[in-house]
Amino acid sequence: MRAIFAYTVFFVMTMFLPHQVQAENNPADDYEILTYRLYTQQKWDSLIIIGERAIAEGYDYYFMRARVGIAAFELQKYSRAVLHLEEALKFNNSDSYIIELVYYSYAYSGREDEARAYLSSLPPETAESIGAATLRPSVYMETGPSFSNHISKFDNERQPGNGLYSETYLNKNAYYFLVGSTIPLGFRWSVNVAYTAMDFNKQRRVDITYFDSLIGNYKVTQHEGYLSTSFMFFDRLKITPAVRISNVSYDNLLSSDDTIVQRFIGPSGATAYNDIAFGGELSFLAPYFSVTAGFWVIEVDKTDYRQASASFFFRPLGNLNLYTYSNITYKNNGFDGSLIYHQMVGGKICNKLWAEAFYTQGDLTGTGENNLQVVYNGFDQAKNRYGLRFIHTLNEHFRFSLRGQVFSREGTELYFDEAGNRGIYSFNYQTLSITGGVSWNL
Repeated sequence: MRAIFAYTVFFVMTMFLPHQVQAENNPADDYEILTYRLYTQQKWDSLIIIGERAIAEGYDYYFMRARVGIAAFELQKYSRAVLHLEEALKFNNSDSYIIELVYYSYAYSGREDEARAYLSSLPPETAESIGAATLRPSVYMETGPSFSNHISKFDNERQPGNGLYSETYLNKNAYYFLVGSTIPLGFRWSVNVAYTAMDFNKQRRVDITYFDSLIGNYKVTQHEGYLSTSFMFFDRLKITPAVRISNVSYDNLLSSDDTIVQRFIGPSGATAYNDIAFGGELSFLAPYFSVTAGFWVIEVDKTDYRQASASFFFRPLGNLNLYTYSNITYKNNGFDGSLIYHQMVGGKICNKLWAEAFYTQGDLTGTGENNLQVVYNGFDQAKNRYGLRFIHTLNEHFRFSLRGQVFSREGTELYFDEAGNRGIYSFNYQTLSITGGVSWNL
């Protein structure tokens, strides 16, 4: 250890000697000896510092790049590792170990699309031996309930007095189920298909002074089909068109023997209709970040919305130990437009466990998320949202997640006072959604 320390001190001191003195030695030999020693002793931090200094001074060759790249990989600085390892392959493109490290550097930093694109550039037998698992389908499922204090909030904040007419629609609990699969059709092309079923328990209240007071519990059932395809080109660009079709059905259970009351509450019976949403995203992928822009047309209860979004995903450490996602969305329904801001911060909190915290400001009604994997087609406005998500990677095949999110919504009451003046009055309530999921790489 003393000899190593003395050698290191001597090396550092020589960096400050006049150029004439340095010229008497061979810096290339010095860098080679020192970086090899640091490599064998697995002193990865020092190896990166000394190795990158040597490269900056022009001592750039296969073994120097390979050592620095391996050091960055061992320190989980995967984006940095890719930079050096790919340069090493320019000197020697037959090193199977370095080729494999490049692939895993992409994969471990969350750059899965770039990892598959990299495999497509390799000879078929090499690509299949390294990334055969990437050509297998994955299956995912998510399910869970949501709870609301809508009814209690309405009871406390409804309009006082004996008006002529009052009507409101109240949310109770709901249930959500999703199952889907991502199917690779090659290293650069994949298809994502999913089915969603949702049950919303609701309550309708109608009070007509001097005539009747009606309360009806009913259920809104929603079945959805989702399809998207993703294609990588130029190794940095990804295009992902998507379409989502929804079937919505519900019953009007309110009825009255009084024809005037029945005219107010509408005809009894079942109602069903279909909504459709389509559009897509274009992403630019870089070592430490990705930028995505998208545009969609979303039909919600016979109303068309236009949505444009821009997002920025940032991994400052070159891995998934810390990452952020920022999104801004503009929506317009032909009459007015509004902006929605979303921010998420995530990272690794312990071995195989990640956590994400997120906040959204703006009305999500009539918008889609994650390239239409979720569409918000509820009637009430969602003023903001916040929540947490935990992700546990059991092994290379199974991943579990648990997400809780709270929506702050705005309920409404249609009310006619005793003078016949009409008003729509609003009040705030909250919905808590809890969903658990599993992803299985076959």
